[in-house]
Amino acid sequence: MMRYRGVVAASTRKLCARAAIPHPRGVPRAGALSSTSYAPPPSSLLLGSDYNNRQSSTWNWSKQPAGASSVATDDKNEGGTKDGGDGGNGGRVPSQSEQQSILSQCADLHSSIMPLNSSLGGPLAKNSDRGTSLPFVFLVGNHSSGKSSFVNYVVGRKIQTAGVAPTDDCFTVIAPGPRDVDQDGPALVGDPDVGFEGLRQFGPTLVHHAQLKVREGLRNEDFMIIDSPGMIDSPVSSGGMSAGHYEGGNLMDRGYDFQGVVRWFAERADVVLLFFDPDKPGTTGETLSILLHSLGGMDHKLLIVLNKADQFKKIHDFARAYGSLCWNLSKVIPRKDLPRIYTMCLPVKNEDNAASDISTTEALDQRALADLQQTRDDVLAEVMKAPKRRVDNVITNLHDSVHLLLMHAVVAEDVRSRYSKRLWENRIQEVSSGLLGMGLAGLGIHFGVPPQFTGGVVAATVLGVGGMHWFNSSRLKDAEEQLLTSEELSASFQRTHPQEVSEADEFYASVWARVRDPLRLSMWRAGLADYPAVKKGETKELQRILDAEIPKLRRLASPSHHGST
Repeated sequence: MMRYRGVVAASTRKLCARAAIPHPRGVPRAGALSSTSYAPPPSSLLLGSDYNNRQSSTWNWSKQPAGASSVATDDKNEGGTKDGGDGGNGGRVPSQSEQQSILSQCADLHSSIMPLNSSLGGPLAKNSDRGTSLPFVFLVGNHSSGKSSFVNYVVGRKIQTAGVAPTDDCFTVIAPGPRDVDQDGPALVGDPDVGFEGLRQFGPTLVHHAQLKVREGLRNEDFMIIDSPGMIDSPVSSGGMSAGHYEGGNLMDRGYDFQGVVRWFAERADVVLLFFDPDKPGTTGETLSILLHSLGGMDHKLLIVLNKADQFKKIHDFARAYGSLCWNLSKVIPRKDLPRIYTMCLPVKNEDNAASDISTTEALDQRALADLQQTRDDVLAEVMKAPKRRVDNVITNLHDSVHLLLMHAVVAEDVRSRYSKRLWENRIQEVSSGLLGMGLAGLGIHFGVPPQFTGGVVAATVLGVGGMHWFNSSRLKDAEEQLLTSEELSASFQRTHPQEVSEADEFYASVWARVRDPLRLSMWRAGLADYPAVKKGETKELQRILDAEIPKLRRLASPSHHGST
């Protein structure tokens, strides 16, 4: 037993050194600070200019580890190692001041496009330009897939309750702080400094199923972890559809739009982990539906994890579970090649309550167990990169938002201009008919034509113009409905993006798939007659952000490498 304790202690020190986190005992590994200079960035760095105005925020809770202050203030080490490298790839990483400048510029650019989005009823959500107070990792997956156990493993404390049956029905925000504090959902959503006020749009049921847990002594001193309710299939009807009512096309069997909430968190997360377990390797329909509808387009930050792999007693069982997971994923991932599946396990408690990598059911082959441990270390390393990912994710979110709004504006202006053309054609026709009738009546009066004829011409003109207006209005209404069909909107997209369509640009096709339905809804609500015109200067400004500002931010955020300027 003492030998196992020594192995566990050595493994823990090795794991902490690899993930660049303090050792759980609070004693830094020998030589760690001198070689890696671990210093978590302050919260203000992760937000940019928007956070700088929150001096009274209750979220200014991050604590620097011993020795970090002297490192953080060392100007020579702000840009990486002393020789200008980043400690491994030979490139220079952005300094803290550079990262803060990048985040501030992103916040300013994102705020500058929101007025246009509001006037057009654009695809960007309200307050989408505001981030959370800290970067965060979002966990989602089947119930009893080990999400809560993974949270406890990462933070180094038992915070979440783990079990075979579903143990929690809340979205739990776990944040570092100087003392242990709990807050309910209304307090969490109502805090203007945290960044979760956007959850209010999903209704009071969701708000009351959210909570905040602030804990001291966590390993994750510079980012949050959000645990989600385990996914369970509802009873199905004979038609195979989950029981429950629908609202706005979304299943509401939890009392709120679960898919929408998951997408809201995932869009703002810096790392997303999707958990599966051997008992339900992808067979939970709700999990696959979430992967299809809520996590689409987030491959760059999504990690698929098959947890509890140490429970397999035979390689045959593992092959069946892994094959079943791949088969089910292939149904919702429209690609020939599947993403990497991280197969791992978590340490279990032995009789002395010490963490051990030996399974309680049957010891695995040491080589297989070492592979699971290595994969676990890889996942943990990706989780610990959340603060560094924040800058890249903010730029990516800005790039995505500008593309969505630009396509929305360009296609909307094409539809509106076509409708406006028909409207003015009808008005010119009506005005011309009225002027013609009035002209004939004036000529009759001038040449002394009997009043009966002149009055008849006037009456005929009034009735004719009125009937023409009614007829044209009816046709215009039909034209509006026709212009807002999916086929006509797609035709407008093809007219406004001929080069991208001819080149079969998949990126623009994916953006259009996301823009089409919100565009149709916003134009239908406002009405084409009242829909605002898009000025050329507005679209040029959006294009300038894409062509000039975002590439500049990318260059600032990227480490130097061969071929970079």
